[in-house]
Amino acid sequence: MAASATRARARSVTDPFPRDAVMALVRRMPSYARLGWALGRDERLSGARRAAVMGAAAYLVSPIDLVPGIIPFAGQLDDAAVALLGLRFALRGLPPEARAEHLESAGLTAEEMDTDLATVRHSAAWLARAGGRLGLRAGRGATRLAIRGARAAWRRLR
Repeated sequence: MAASATRARARSVTDPFPRDAVMALVRRMPSYARLGWALGRDERLSGARRAAVMGAAAYLVSPIDLVPGIIPFAGQLDDAAVALLGLRFALRGLPPEARAEHLESAGLTAEEMDTDLATVRHSAAWLARAGGRLGLRAGRGATRLAIRGARAAWRRLR
């Protein structure tokens, strides 16, 4: 049992959750909301790019999600991805000076947006790896239980 706990601790050190990056993303969410509001009202955006912002906003408030919000972290991660991708798509439809103006008025930079998209990507990958490790551990535990049960049944039969 101690060896198993040591291996689990070693894995958590070699594959740490990106906590600081996720917290930075969470702190910037109000700024992204301001950016989305401003982009949704900007007449310079094409209809398709405006629709992307509105669609991302609708996805955030909709109870129907790709990953339901009731699932901790994963449910919020897909919401962040949709919101950030919608905002980035809309921003790319503006001239560089208008893009910079919107980001500055929201208190954001293009680098922060790129960093936050990378954070969503890395967090999703971490979540998949952690889920895979959990599944393997559960499978090993189920296999051990099945072997014990088979041994007990064999002893009763003899």
